[in-house]
Amino acid sequence: MAEVREKLQLNKTLVDKARNSAKNVAQSTQNFIDLHTTITVERAVCRLLGIDGVNRFEVPLPNVVCDALLQHDLLTNGAAYVLGCIAAETGLSPQAIAEGISND
Repeated sequence: MAEVREKLQLNKTLVDKARNSAKNVAQSTQNFIDLHTTITVERAVCRLLGIDGVNRFEVPLPNVVCDALLQHDLLTNGAAYVLGCIAAETGLSPQAIAEGISND
């Protein structure tokens, strides 16, 4: 990389400053993302984890899971994190966990 800079005659100080600025913007954006989610995003995450189907009231299981997480103030942790912890503890799949939540 240093050889490329020398060939391009780039100012190392400006390159480092630009990289540091980009790093700060990325970190600030990530911090914001880490503190904010939406129920729509978390429902999509549930679907990506393979949760599908509806309960006996025809409510989609991703909605049931997210509503339960919201009710227990766990949604801010993210559905993937919570479902992952439950799966690690129980050995159940996300689908089985969703069905269990729905039966409660």
